Amino acid sequence: MDLEELKKELSDEKEASLELKGRWTAIERDPETGEVLNASVSENVITEDGAVALADMLAGNSVTDFTYIAIGDGPAAGDTESVTQSSLTNEVSRVQDSSPTTADDANGHKASWTAVFGPGACVATEFGLFNADTGGTMLSYNIPAIAKDAENAELTLNYELVVNEG
Repeated sequence: MDLEELKKELSDEKEASLELKGRWTAIERDPETGEVLNASVSENVITEDGAVALADMLAGNSVTDFTYIAIGDGPAAGDTESVTQSSLTNEVSRVQDSSPTTADDANGHKASWTAVFGPGACVATEFGLFNADTGGTMLSYNIPAIAKDAENAELTLNYELVVNEG
């Protein structure tokens, strides 16, 4: 087999790859009765800074664990998520999940984080996953389909980072 035939054979084979996706689940509850008022699931963007941090982890470099979920009320109407986002537009509250979990299922290999924000935190119109209690690197950014009215509700946010073979 000559070099050109070898190149063609290699280009015809499927390349090994991984797919990385994030998903936010938001559940809004009445704080007195526990009744679910609203629930949504939305995709997000993995930020450029977050992707660099994940690559650093894979390379064995020291990276602070991502354990903080933040909410904010900053995006203007019509704003969309951007991979270049490095912070929330107007962060109002940040909660630590000190025990993120991992699991495997038919959807892939996933890591999950959960945080609960009580009434009065803010009207949550943006979410982010961070590796510090202030500042830090933002791995994921989301402008949700629903906005939580924190004056009257409790918001439980669950973030899943799913890794699949591409």
